[in-house]
Amino acid sequence: MPTTAAPPATVPTTTTVPTTIPTTTIPTTTAPPTTEPPTTTTAPVLQELELGRSVEGRPITAMERGTKGGSVVLVIGCIHGNEEAGRQVVQQLAADPVPTGVDLWLVPTMNPDGEAHHRRTNAHLVDLNRNFPKGWAPLGKPGDEQYAGTGPASEPETAAIVSLIDAIKPSLAVWYHQDLNRIDPGTGRSGVIRREYAQLTGLPMAPVTGGTYTGTATQWESSAVTGGVAFIVELGPTLDAEQAETHAQAVLTVAQEP
Repeated sequence: MPTTAAPPATVPTTTTVPTTIPTTTIPTTTAPPTTEPPTTTTAPVLQELELGRSVEGRPITAMERGTKGGSVVLVIGCIHGNEEAGRQVVQQLAADPVPTGVDLWLVPTMNPDGEAHHRRTNAHLVDLNRNFPKGWAPLGKPGDEQYAGTGPASEPETAAIVSLIDAIKPSLAVWYHQDLNRIDPGTGRSGVIRREYAQLTGLPMAPVTGGTYTGTATQWESSAVTGGVAFIVELGPTLDAEQAETHAQAVLTVAQEP
């Protein structure tokens, strides 16, 4: 009986199909989804410094967090010893994540003697916010609320902060006061940042009046740091934990403004 012909050699062509598999099975997720840099960092403390001592020998300290060499932002929690609520904002900023690219400097208080005695002035009875070099003028006498001291930066507390600002040249500085519950309007970049801070915190924009404003901290700093912005935040009479966090987040948001 004749043998059947062998099937054509081309029948098992399916065995050659897999030659294209390697190119079709390359994963589409080769690049990890976390290639973008994080917008914040837990920012351990870079350094803690003693800037100087008060009249009565109490330390004036600063903490640096965030990105070394980044945009320098300075926050002063207290300059008048009976206006301490800003310290809560500084305390919150010492714990919150810091945006990448921000070099954050925190000074809880520049007037520890005033805080200890719960009064506006330092131990020499000087209003430190009338003691800075720019625009300084004789004002009042010891015991007056706005006594300006014996000369520009005559007080060790003022000298300590002047030295810090001269060294780090902040692009932005926020100074906390009480209890007018407002932010003084400004112009240019300063005005933009103030308005944004006000919107983020719910503070109204309104002029700060009622004093003789010679030798103020922000007046001096604005002249000493080219292109820098320094402004006052007038908190209300009290500040709870939620409000402190709101203000801390506002600082970190405006810190990223160009």
